[in-house]
Amino acid sequence: MKSSNFNKYKVAVIGCGYWGSIITNSLLKIGIKKIYIYDQNYKNTLILKKKYKNLIITKSYKDLLNDKTIPFFFFATPPSVNFKIVSKAIIKNKQIFLEKPGFIKINEFKKINTLLDKMKKFIMFGYIYCFNNYINYIKKIIQSKKLGKILYIRFQRENLGPIRADVNSSYDLSSHDLSIILHIFNKLPNPIKHIDYQVLKKNISDISNLHMKLDNTYIDINSSWLNPIKVRTITVVGEKKMLFFDELNLNNPLRIYDKYAKYPDMSKFDKKFINSKAQIYEGNSKSIIINNKSPLINEINHFFISMKNKKKPLTNNKFSYRIINFLNRIN
Repeated sequence: MKSSNFNKYKVAVIGCGYWGSIITNSLLKIGIKKIYIYDQNYKNTLILKKKYKNLIITKSYKDLLNDKTIPFFFFATPPSVNFKIVSKAIIKNKQIFLEKPGFIKINEFKKINTLLDKMKKFIMFGYIYCFNNYINYIKKIIQSKKLGKILYIRFQRENLGPIRADVNSSYDLSSHDLSIILHIFNKLPNPIKHIDYQVLKKNISDISNLHMKLDNTYIDINSSWLNPIKVRTITVVGEKKMLFFDELNLNNPLRIYDKYAKYPDMSKFDKKFINSKAQIYEGNSKSIIINNKSPLINEINHFFISMKNKKKPLTNNKFSYRIINFLNRIN
């Protein structure tokens, strides 16, 4: 769908904070002309309006719900308020994009799913990495078995802030990496151990270390919003090759290394004459450069196309429920 097809759409953005402003900017870039904005904190709407002059401020959420000419609702709101406001939008038959994690109380999420099933509807959740061209390339590489059997994967997602007051770092940060795992493998790992630290505030973990296993692959997710430098990397260790993705390296984000380590097969040799130490093979590395369009614009395009064609979006409510259910179990 081309951007020109979007200019007649009317869209509401609920939540005008940091991520709400980024969503608004992307909606403007794809050609949306009429964007209605609402935030419980009216000052946030004024700040956003000052940044983008053509936005339409709405003081009443109820008025937005009752306006049948505005079908598309984008929520960038805290999980603590989402059940009430999103359920109302579902009942009003709005087409909904909800930024992850959306809900953290599993009983609320179950009620939302029941309501959606009853109305034969679905909503899309904002798991942006599922629409990142590099992540989708990594998915193809893993599924093609070019790296060989996958032995280990490590996700590192660290920075100083933004610090959330209503969700753990695992919900805010690890959910990204869990969505990547679910997107690539179509299933989630089994948790082995979860170590988290509540440093700044009681009952809110700032640092999370998840140790898991998916079939025969070990997976670690290291998340923190208390790190002096920003880190967003993925390491994949294969039986034949290795892969390293550094999202913040704009010039050379993805490399495939012709490297591996393995112990020799001793079953065919006399152990007295063969060195049983692990052997390391080091070959060349290859940099992969692809056309990485804005993942958020890819995601928003997918939302509109799915809603127009009445098709279930990739990151639908059932997809998100699996992630939140997993996080509820480990927390």
